[in-house]
Amino acid sequence: MHSIAAPQTTDEPSDPGIDSLVDGFDRPIRTLLAVWAHPDDETYLGGGLAAEVASRGGRVVNVTATLGEHGDPRPTPSPPAELARRRSAELRRALDRLGVDGSIVLGYVDGSCDRVPEAIASRRVATIIDDIRPDAIVSFGPDGVTGHPDHCAVSRWARRAVMERGDGIPLLATASGAAWPADLVDRMHEVEAFWPHHPRRTIDGPVRRLELSGRRLDQKMAALDAHRSQIGPLQNALGPSGYRRLAAVEAYRPANPAAHDLLGVARQRTAA
Repeated sequence: MHSIAAPQTTDEPSDPGIDSLVDGFDRPIRTLLAVWAHPDDETYLGGGLAAEVASRGGRVVNVTATLGEHGDPRPTPSPPAELARRRSAELRRALDRLGVDGSIVLGYVDGSCDRVPEAIASRRVATIIDDIRPDAIVSFGPDGVTGHPDHCAVSRWARRAVMERGDGIPLLATASGAAWPADLVDRMHEVEAFWPHHPRRTIDGPVRRLELSGRRLDQKMAALDAHRSQIGPLQNALGPSGYRRLAAVEAYRPANPAAHDLLGVARQRTAA
């Protein structure tokens, strides 16, 4: 493990902005811990939230399980070690553009997270929680949005780590797959952005769908642009307008009772 220092353009303008999510929290978020699988997850799925918390003077710490060294979308992939170096640099640039304070890379092999013993990986996340002492945590839901096995494994690690610490830290799960515009999801299927039967388009329980706009959306777009090794297929499939519409949407749901309280929604049984 090592550390490195570190919107209305859509079809549904009635959705509230990311600032309304943070405004509505039942407590200040002075430290947000984000737990993801690969470089670029943090920006696509939670970039607006991270930037909003950071802009209010909060500390945001980003955990990335792998460097995505096997995730080269080009016909002739780079050697894994070379791509890992490139994606590490891209991650640093993206986090800097979001205003994120720090990053922790767990160093697992890309594509192997579902084979890492859950008890070991969740213990590493728990150690980070004990060190960072976050006011809230954001990660994947059980479906991993795209269905990627690494995403689903990281969701389990985060959930177990929070549960083993008494389940008192609010855990937010991204629900972007249920919130992205349907026409964009259809085009994403054409470039095989999802595992079979994903994304889940309906989610049990409350989901906060949000729109980024203006400077916050521009900030997220700049962070996405840092991930140059990854963004080409989606940009080509969606076109400039569609890609911006995708980036503008973020969605979150409570993954534990404390997150219901954070969001100010009635508690109910959660599956995450």
